[in-house]
Amino acid sequence: MEYNYNNPLSITSQFSFCGLPFRLDTYSGCAIGCRYCFARIRGGNIESKKIKIANPTTIINRFKKALNSENSGIISEFIRNRTPVHFGGMSDPFQSIEKNYGISYNVLEYLKSIDYPVVISTKSGLISEAKYLELFKNYKSLVLQISISTLDKTKSKILEPNSPEPENLLQSVETLVKNNINVTLRWQPYIIELGDDFNEFVERIKQTGVKHIGFEHLKLPVEKNSDIDEKFKKITGKSIYSLYHKKEAILNGREFVLPIKEKLKNIRKLKSLLESSGISIGLADNEFQYLSTYSCCCSGIDMFQGFQNWYKPQISYAIRKSYLADAEMIEFTNIQNEWNSFGAIDKFINSKSRIKKNGKPNSMYTYVKNRWNDLGSDFNPTNYFNIEYSNQIDSDGNKIYKFGKETI
Repeated sequence: MEYNYNNPLSITSQFSFCGLPFRLDTYSGCAIGCRYCFARIRGGNIESKKIKIANPTTIINRFKKALNSENSGIISEFIRNRTPVHFGGMSDPFQSIEKNYGISYNVLEYLKSIDYPVVISTKSGLISEAKYLELFKNYKSLVLQISISTLDKTKSKILEPNSPEPENLLQSVETLVKNNINVTLRWQPYIIELGDDFNEFVERIKQTGVKHIGFEHLKLPVEKNSDIDEKFKKITGKSIYSLYHKKEAILNGREFVLPIKEKLKNIRKLKSLLESSGISIGLADNEFQYLSTYSCCCSGIDMFQGFQNWYKPQISYAIRKSYLADAEMIEFTNIQNEWNSFGAIDKFINSKSRIKKNGKPNSMYTYVKNRWNDLGSDFNPTNYFNIEYSNQIDSDGNKIYKFGKETI
């Protein structure tokens, strides 16, 4: 076996607003082939025999050395802090190749032995097979996030050709729930004019016994090598790019995103239905994250024991703390005393997005502070729903923001 994937552990560029920026992937590339997947479109996710495999021993040793204080750097800092790791950030850890090599199983077996907090993202049917089910059982600090975009098997086959049928995935969720395994559902992405009726969706999800749903609208890639427009036309007869243009979608980085007013209509309806059904909601659209039921962005992992060290010194949580305190103002001091890494982050940042070094490498704190004070940054608090700049600064020169008058 050739181990040719050399970057299985990383920090994602989303650290300035996400509570789960620590990523683990045992494979580079994914055979499930979701047409909307950003990783597939940008080269990190492929549908061929070229899938790369990580060395499980290398991953395990990285954890062991970090925990024994033998390694330095950001990854080691995160491990020593027992910050939850997002397993499957770029490719599905339980895709078909796992049946042959069992890399994810081997890594997870070790992580279970030290009860390291792990959040798995998958849409594979492998998770309910006896071997893996037994591995998940009694793993206290484990959460499985099962992704689903539609309940319609015909639409699913077009959009995610190698995924199990939606009903089979939901049956896997039911199996996990019955075995007392922490599991949540991710309705990601929700695609306008193609997504399911909210009432029907919630009624089916209630039957699984799951207690948390993450929800996010489709972020439409700008890349021309995407065939999502072709697939959308096959289902609806329309161009999704034309539809997003008509809806006045905004270019955010390398993606077109729907404006807040369009998202808000869907969020209000789904939130109401879920709350009346006893199901919590995680809002994965960045500008709404702080309005989720729980504080760790969209994942809701802070509802489970063992995940208290999720990554907090980021902009979404600063806003969340003021929101929970019913405060008028939102200040950078909300997150200044939270645990943070002080290692160099620049190598994990796209070269076009790096900020200048001021005599030494930049830390995650440096980037978050820079984005906090840069009103032109896509990550700035003013890009969140109902947040405005107050035209005030604190004693350290950091901008102070405030809530507007809108409500969800």
